[in-house]
Amino acid sequence: MLANTFKKGLLAAATALSFLPGMTQVAQAQPAPDVYGAIAYSQSTGVYTSAISLSREEAEHIALYDCTRQSRTDDCSVPLWFKNAWGALAVGSNGAYGTGWGYDIRDPRRGKLIAGRYALQTCQDYGGVNCRVIFAREAR
Repeated sequence: MLANTFKKGLLAAATALSFLPGMTQVAQAQPAPDVYGAIAYSQSTGVYTSAISLSREEAEHIALYDCTRQSRTDDCSVPLWFKNAWGALAVGSNGAYGTGWGYDIRDPRRGKLIAGRYALQTCQDYGGVNCRVIFAREAR
């Protein structure tokens, strides 16, 4: 009787263990969730903030809230949101600014350079003088 119970227990354990490899494969097949970033900027004060979230709306809301709180003005805006990428803000010495985002699947760190280049170009396109990247952040 004891031997029979032991055999049944062993069979149940072996059956349960046979499901584990399949469960592990299913868990690995799940794609990573999208991550959103937002940059808020106050042109009158130069204050900028950013936020990262699993939703675009929340990232924008947090960045805007923080910018308004820190700048103590009502001119904050969110000129850029980005998803699974880098975002950057460039500002010119004359107050013009620009934003950009970028990513590189093969080399994620290169996304920062791409975002910075686009931010510089946008700043210059809007009449910026001596534009420089003052902030970059990754949403991953």
